[in-house]
Amino acid sequence: MKKNIIILSILSFLVSATILYLFVNVIYKERISYQVRAVKQNVISNIELTAPEVKTAFSKSDDISLLYSVEKISKINNVIETFIINKDLNIVIHNDSTKWNKKSSDNSLYKEIVSLQKVSIKNIDLQTLVYSLPLNETSVLCVKFSLKSVYKSMKSLEIKLYAYGFTISFLFSFIIFYLSKFLFLYPFNKTKKYLSMNDTSSKTIYSDIVNMALNLDFKTEINSDDSSLKHLIYTVFKSYISIRDEIFIVLDNKAKLIYCVDENNIILEKKEVGLHIVELTKNLNLIKNISSILEKPTDVINIDIETYKVNISPLKDDVDNFIGIIISANSIKDNF
Repeated sequence: MKKNIIILSILSFLVSATILYLFVNVIYKERISYQVRAVKQNVISNIELTAPEVKTAFSKSDDISLLYSVEKISKINNVIETFIINKDLNIVIHNDSTKWNKKSSDNSLYKEIVSLQKVSIKNIDLQTLVYSLPLNETSVLCVKFSLKSVYKSMKSLEIKLYAYGFTISFLFSFIIFYLSKFLFLYPFNKTKKYLSMNDTSSKTIYSDIVNMALNLDFKTEINSDDSSLKHLIYTVFKSYISIRDEIFIVLDNKAKLIYCVDENNIILEKKEVGLHIVELTKNLNLIKNISSILEKPTDVINIDIETYKVNISPLKDDVDNFIGIIISANSIKDNF
């Protein structure tokens, strides 16, 4: 039961984390798309306010007005550089005077821009674009601008959204874990307690299973002439209907093996039904304590074997007759 709750909690975390990851991805892409469009429109609208001045100054060869207009465009937010380039790919004028009358370094891109002879927006890379405006048949105004600030601000938002998503997923799995413990594990343990006390008046969500167990007629289920064995199995079934122990061993009232679940051979080295405990294990401490219960079947004994807490309990029927021994164990680190 406990392991199932842990697995359920882990699965709830993974499922919720996956859903929130996809949700954050959608939000991030939608937000960055919106911000990119807004910045592009803002830059282009500001360029187009000054572009007619550039075109007029260039056609009149008014160098002072032309230089002023180019400088004005270069100061627009997110603009990297502003220049005029001709069909020979020479930079006629640039907001950086050191680049005047020099060849463009990107011949293929600007050759295409000049040949288009129309307003265009070209991507240099994901975050850098060039707006171009023909001034005449041979020259084009080019404005290079960047979207790096948008991607940088959106990256911070993305990290925050993922952090929020992780926190929500963790809290969700935490709630699932404790809610499952309250709704299932707590009634489960109460049911075991009621069964051990042979109490059917107290109700839990497992009451139907309890009543079914208590009303079972084992005479129709077990084909054996050994009535004491039937009685032992019936009593064990009533007391431990929902076994959650990692190791579970049943001995009869002579310390002979009836039933065993011990996959890693922690308690028993042999698992042959009918063998006495001294033939099943070399653990002297275990044999000594079982001998004590055989002599005085009233006490419950707890011992440690390797990393397991071992419980050795005498088993009695409804009239208090000693009929067997239950050995159950769980790893120490796995206890609640």
